[in-house]
Amino acid sequence: MRHPTRRAALGVVAAFAVAPKASAQAFPTKPMRFLVPYPVGGIVDIVSRALADPMQADLGQPVVVDPKPGGNSTLATAMIPQAPADGYTWVMSTIAHVVVPHLQQVPYDALADFQPVALVAIATSVATVNPEVPVKTLKELVEYGRANPGKLNYLNPGNGSSIHLSAELLKHQYKFDMTSVPYRGIPPGLPDLLEGRLQVGLLPGPLALQHVQSGKLRALAVLANQRLPTLPDVPTFAEAGFADAQVMSWYTIAVRAGTPGAIVERLHGSAMKALQGAETHDRLTRAGCEIPSPRSPADVLAMWKADYARYGKLVKDAGIKGES
Repeated sequence: MRHPTRRAALGVVAAFAVAPKASAQAFPTKPMRFLVPYPVGGIVDIVSRALADPMQADLGQPVVVDPKPGGNSTLATAMIPQAPADGYTWVMSTIAHVVVPHLQQVPYDALADFQPVALVAIATSVATVNPEVPVKTLKELVEYGRANPGKLNYLNPGNGSSIHLSAELLKHQYKFDMTSVPYRGIPPGLPDLLEGRLQVGLLPGPLALQHVQSGKLRALAVLANQRLPTLPDVPTFAEAGFADAQVMSWYTIAVRAGTPGAIVERLHGSAMKALQGAETHDRLTRAGCEIPSPRSPADVLAMWKADYARYGKLVKDAGIKGES
């Protein structure tokens, strides 16, 4: 017969062994915080809210969307490694997550400190100009920039964003002059573009469509795999001859590294369920996003690692600076 003390000790060990699983099964038991690295009203905020509402209903606890713009997306992102690895604090990570560390010092390891949960959207953008700029195609924009140094300024919604990287890559590949004017997201810079203080802007499809139809902006090319149904006469970057100057923008939900796998899977499943909903699909489509094919958290991490290496090389080769 086993000694009572040993039997009690084994019982304690067994209890600790099953505790994480039991905790994961009970998750969530309190509200969750969803950090957004960009301002209210921008596309990242819109995508986050489109996912938060149905996930809140599925998880049975409030999902509080908390915009924390600043630091080129690093203010909100840096909060994740400081939070407990319990699945209650999320962040909407964009491509800036793997680009910004190549542009400036960040207080975290973009790969080691985070656990991706789900790829939820891929954004499309439209290259636009203020009508005062005498160009109608991307090729003419390049030629104008070469002939008129100092005359083109573009709306940069955040260093390390796909828009920033695409614009700087376009400049590098085709050797023309265009100056970055940084803002904390697109909304703060849009009035300057519409009023002509800025000349160039890469904007989400629906936002671009609104101002192209009103005549306040002119569309040159679409940064997407195919033409937008709403702008059928506007070619893609590839069709315009600029396939090597486009950067696709993805959106992923992430939590702190070390979060129990069962909790990550619970959140992943909730996100995938949300993406199947008609309302979520409609909100993302209206925001100019495509809903990607499902990928596991491991697949999303592999995508992060590949893009971290790819865009790190582009930043170095193109000489892109954090202050660009």
